[in-house]
Amino acid sequence: MSGPNQRPHVQAKLKGLIERASAHAESNVLHRRRPYPVGAGLRADGSKFGFTLDENIGDNDALIAHVKSLLLREKAVSYVLTLPAVSEGKQYVLFSAEDEFGMLVGQREITMQPAPHLGPLEIIKSNVAEGRFIGLLPHRPFET
Repeated sequence: MSGPNQRPHVQAKLKGLIERASAHAESNVLHRRRPYPVGAGLRADGSKFGFTLDENIGDNDALIAHVKSLLLREKAVSYVLTLPAVSEGKQYVLFSAEDEFGMLVGQREITMQPAPHLGPLEIIKSNVAEGRFIGLLPHRPFET
């Protein structure tokens, strides 16, 4: 469990994951490539890995099962997913980062005119975490 003094450090770590994913998404948009769905993670041994999500997997439940399986196989301790989102008629690139201490979400609006580009990164401040892409990390047993 994280204490009150650890929370800013945890948020900074997750924000860093989102900022790197955001820069990668922006580069993809500028080169006219789709910025999503992709992910990146950190293994328990400190090594990094990246992955692309196959949009043809099926429904969201199958996609979530696939991501959970991948994170378990890779022994992930943190990850960031870059996904599409639509809200109030606007298109966004959504960034969802999680580690054992919590999660953080960010977004960038996709604007198509005059040329495709992403708006500024907005970190979504909320104490409520809900949705399908929450809690995907494998649960670790308590150490004794």
